[in-house]
Amino acid sequence: MTNNINILTEDMIGKIAAGEVVERPKSVVKELIENSIDAGADSIEIEVQAAGQFLIRVADNGSGMTETDAKIACIRHATSKIRTIEDLENIKSLGFRGEALASIAAVSQMDIVTSAGDGAGIYLYLESGEILSTKPAGRARGTTVEIRNLFYNVPARKKFLKNESTELAEIANIVSRFILSNPGIEIKLTHNGRSLLYAHKTMDIKDRLRLVIGGEIADNMFFVEEKNGNYGVNGFLSKPASTKKDRRGQIFFVNGRYVKNKIINTALYDGYQSMLERGRYPAAVLFFEIPPDEIDVNVHPMKLEVKFQKESEVKKIIADTINKGFQGIKESEAKTNIFKVSETSIQTDKFKEQEVLTQPEVQDEFFYGGKSEDTGGGTYVKMPFIKSGKSSEMVLNHQQDILHQIAGCYIVRFGEKEIFVTDQHAAHERIMYEFFTKAVNKGAVEKQNLLFPERLELSKEESIVMEKMIEDFRVIGFDIEPFGSNSYIIQSAPGILKERAVKGIVSDILMDFGEMNLSKIIIIDELIKIASCRAAIKAGDFLNAEEMRYLLEQLSKCELPFTCPHGRPTAIDITVDELEKRFRRK
Repeated sequence: MTNNINILTEDMIGKIAAGEVVERPKSVVKELIENSIDAGADSIEIEVQAAGQFLIRVADNGSGMTETDAKIACIRHATSKIRTIEDLENIKSLGFRGEALASIAAVSQMDIVTSAGDGAGIYLYLESGEILSTKPAGRARGTTVEIRNLFYNVPARKKFLKNESTELAEIANIVSRFILSNPGIEIKLTHNGRSLLYAHKTMDIKDRLRLVIGGEIADNMFFVEEKNGNYGVNGFLSKPASTKKDRRGQIFFVNGRYVKNKIINTALYDGYQSMLERGRYPAAVLFFEIPPDEIDVNVHPMKLEVKFQKESEVKKIIADTINKGFQGIKESEAKTNIFKVSETSIQTDKFKEQEVLTQPEVQDEFFYGGKSEDTGGGTYVKMPFIKSGKSSEMVLNHQQDILHQIAGCYIVRFGEKEIFVTDQHAAHERIMYEFFTKAVNKGAVEKQNLLFPERLELSKEESIVMEKMIEDFRVIGFDIEPFGSNSYIIQSAPGILKERAVKGIVSDILMDFGEMNLSKIIIIDELIKIASCRAAIKAGDFLNAEEMRYLLEQLSKCELPFTCPHGRPTAIDITVDELEKRFRRK
């Protein structure tokens, strides 16, 4: 009977192991740079040709190796990083398995020149993982590893490599991460003799950020730092109005190691959730410091994933970091007056000639802004709501600002060196959203019984949606009762709305929810967002001077005034510098 189970040869074992570590050229670059950093190098040069398929050379000025250590380092599972199980549970280096050099050598032709700085160096040449020759070599302290003809002996692996531009982009991405996580190290990447990336030692983290992710995104990021016991984090987050269409702008490091982690991704998204457009993501570069014995970095062949022993601590420090960061932005931008308006009244003397105010048709409605009345769950005010009329102006005492409304949509005012533009719908939507959210969280939404209950006649499809949502409507202040087949009666509405178009607001909300898969969303969260949008003043609603001022005052009191709940900015500023560029003065 024929035996079917065979013991693999050492050569085959080496190639299989290499497949786990050396996926493509970028994997080689990553492993070699990690070795250089672990060796204490403060200068690393990476040279590639043909996107790494023909040549990868990494040279450093680290501690180097003796001849004996250099030979041992090429053997599988030979490492200076760990000796005991306890060491494995307290890893502080980037590499630790002792697989990199052996795995790379198994699928390439490798040259190593290294010196420990004692005047004598060593040269080794390897093919398919075997040392074929050694000889003395002169070199300053450090190590140079040169990889040629990657996957020359594994053609099946080589044919799965992508085109040169894609492979090169992946290498550049890898090197970029090391540039960010090692601000004290000079790192240079060249391809076919052309410099691609260069970060010198004196380049600060902000400049490295611009180099890696681009100036436009970097200049719209703010610094954050938080400490919670043994857990710490610092780095940069994008402003709420500056987002990306995917998560590629999110770069995380744990104890200096680049990682991918869903816990971090989710916590970051949750912190921005009420300020993001659907399908948009914040940019973030965060550096976490976590006790080594509370993370497991040995769960992925390429050490890209980590497991946290205390996931709740990680979530908490991210939430605290985002909240404090946003408060810092709010305070900073308040100094520029982008969310600040003076406590003043309309001038009647010095600027009388500027007070040509059209008196439009007015109806009494509830509007969130101005003099507050206690509702128990938030604040609302009685204020004229303009049905029709022309744009108006208002002169403020402080800095003699003038408020303008343009196209029935934007509120414009002037600072000394900038123009502030506020989207009235986005601003009111944010105000309404925070009102509803606070009221729901307190369980005390002030309701107003309708003098004449509104009857809703729905389609069968809308009626099914209403049945699922009727309790959620009640939570935000709408008391709606069944009234026959496919009919409902609105008995009361949130006090902030009074009776203004209540029926239309509910109908619009049902229409929006009819296009959603209710099983895949948190209904109350979406309901608050949509109700805020549908109940807010619209583009085309002309406001008088007092209403504009009240709107801006209430926006400045919001916890997160930067965007509407769907992620659109509430306000922007146009600087003199931007104007000079538009007029080609610069």
